[in-house]
Amino acid sequence: MKNVLLVLLLACAVTTLNAQDNRQQKVIDQLAAIHLMIERSPIDSVKVRYPKMIRETGLPSAELDLPDGRYRGESPADDFDYQHVVEFEVQAGKIVRLDYDEVHQDGRGKEGDEAYCKKMSITGTTPAIAYPVYEKALLETNKLDELDAVSGASFSLYRFKLSVAYALVNGTL
Repeated sequence: MKNVLLVLLLACAVTTLNAQDNRQQKVIDQLAAIHLMIERSPIDSVKVRYPKMIRETGLPSAELDLPDGRYRGESPADDFDYQHVVEFEVQAGKIVRLDYDEVHQDGRGKEGDEAYCKKMSITGTTPAIAYPVYEKALLETNKLDELDAVSGASFSLYRFKLSVAYALVNGTL
């Protein structure tokens, strides 16, 4: 009888783990669809579709009340070979340190790339200006859905939010 109970408990544990793995894979697939939508849609469409699509993942977008630890999230590479990468640290449920950049496959980040920033300055902003604004806003509010776009860097706002969503899926390092 004890052996039967042990086998049943083990079977339940395996089933639970498989369900969690399936749920996580479903969310990762949803994030990949969001990534493509951001990269290939006009910004007005992104503004409307992003909140709905992120809600469907079940990930938090309002108050981020997270377990303490370090987090890292990165999107798949975009059409220009950049991954959108965020690293942050949570203490007492609040984000206390945060770094975001869009990093080319060759290792160059947009924020520190003077030539790229100069080229993008015609939009009225650069990654060196916009990314710190997004970082500071999230540090102050701890709420993804309250972040406002920097003029000229609207797509970067959604890429930033998406990289945070990937970090939430990955959990603490």
